[in-house]
Amino acid sequence: MADLAETQQELAKREKHERLVKPSFIIANVLFVATLVAIAVPGKVVPKSSVEFYVAVVLVEALFLWRYLAGGKKRSTCNIASVVFFLFAAWEIAATDLKITHPVLVPIPENVFAVYTRIPEELLRNVVSSMTLLCEGFLTSLVIATIVGLFVGWLPKVRETVFPIAKVLAPVPAIVFTPYLVMLLHSFRAAAVMVIFLGILWPTLMNTILRVQGLDRRIVDSAKMMGLSTPTMIFRVLLPYLYPTIVTGLKVQLPAAMLMLVMAEMYGASSGLGYFVINYTNYGNYTNVVAGIIMVGIVVTILDCLVSLLIRKTVKWSE
Repeated sequence: MADLAETQQELAKREKHERLVKPSFIIANVLFVATLVAIAVPGKVVPKSSVEFYVAVVLVEALFLWRYLAGGKKRSTCNIASVVFFLFAAWEIAATDLKITHPVLVPIPENVFAVYTRIPEELLRNVVSSMTLLCEGFLTSLVIATIVGLFVGWLPKVRETVFPIAKVLAPVPAIVFTPYLVMLLHSFRAAAVMVIFLGILWPTLMNTILRVQGLDRRIVDSAKMMGLSTPTMIFRVLLPYLYPTIVTGLKVQLPAAMLMLVMAEMYGASSGLGYFVINYTNYGNYTNVVAGIIMVGIVVTILDCLVSLLIRKTVKWSE
């Protein structure tokens, strides 16, 4: 047993060493150092402070190392880190050292990342507003579409009526209804929730119906032989059976809902990430605009990580 433990330790050390000498890992870290050097070297444009940009670059490096050493897709992790560091370095050199970018439309990165410490309360308030609307519209639509889809998919006569309607409405972008809903409903909040609701409802309903139709015939025959009632079949058989595909579908549905929300917030909201971006666009403050766009990307990434965590914790075959 002691020899086996020592062998495992040796293998672990060897594997760790092999990770650290892989070309993709070395390239990513070289680009990280290059980015730090590009920030440190004085350019034609001198920012008031580079601290926030330094912190952002170091955080990306820390997340990269954690993800790389913890496991997962090693090569893709290195490639993503390399691309991010390359873009940071190119942005810094082009905007400050070479000064070849538009000084207003392409602000220097130091000023963009300084926004997160200059107006953190405003950013946080808009993030909370967007997440509140997203939860209200997305969760409501997901629950209703899933349950209705299970019933419709299981009942042939109902399916013959509802499925053609869902098939027609599912491809229609919900964002086209935004101007009308803003005028029709009593508040923008209700309009934004309805946009998300409609955008998720019909595609989820149609996909759920198709999943029920594609159910293993052995399960259907067994349920009929046992004489299960429709509610029992829906909540005790179909829902647990289709749960993995429902949860993995969130990887696509959640970013789509976020996209609809941000676009809807640009039509007349008084808060939210979409409002933050369009408001500062109207004032010509593109430093805040770029910071808002980056914040949208950060929020979407965090949501994707939360969905991945949910899948790992609740879907056994994802391990």
